[in-house]
Amino acid sequence: MTNPESEDGTTRDDLIQRLALMETMIAEGRRTTTRCGWIFVLWGLMDIAGMGWEWRWPSYWIWPTTLVVGFLIQFAIGLRWKAHPVCANNSQGRIIGAIWSMMGLATTIYVFTAIFRHLAWQFSFIAGVFMLVGMAHAISAMILRWRVQGVVAALWWAGGVAMFFAHSSNEIFVIFPLEMFFGMVLFGLYSMMLERREGGGHVSANV
Repeated sequence: MTNPESEDGTTRDDLIQRLALMETMIAEGRRTTTRCGWIFVLWGLMDIAGMGWEWRWPSYWIWPTTLVVGFLIQFAIGLRWKAHPVCANNSQGRIIGAIWSMMGLATTIYVFTAIFRHLAWQFSFIAGVFMLVGMAHAISAMILRWRVQGVVAALWWAGGVAMFFAHSSNEIFVIFPLEMFFGMVLFGLYSMMLERREGGGHVSANV
């Protein structure tokens, strides 16, 4: 009576266990994101620095240099924290990691090809970058049921749409740093704050 079976043979306890497992996996995925919050901060600052360099001293080598230096810094920090569980080693963490790894690979190929073809300063090129990053955020937000990351995805897409309405390079120098600050740096700092506050524990579904 207290543990009735459904038509497919699934018991109430089975359903409760499955829900608990889903909640655990979601929490693990969020922990992966919060532990890797420093990566968002790093790339947000690197891109802002690159844009500042472009504004002050335009050069063909700015973005190749910025990307290479960013990867070297990330690699160095990763080596330093090798013994620390920077990104959770679990199934949900691997899923989220795969999403961001493939987004990063696709964006890197996209950016270097555009630079090689001297097409990196078209409005549509920058809009495409924003849309790719926003898509990764949106997929993660749906998997993790994380409203904050969903808002961040919307910010990236809004920035991509705004780029199609830009009329001058001056507008790029406004939209791009703002997008990096709110969509990368602030989100990364927020994630790091959650990771520190929770001490590696569960991230609440309400944040």
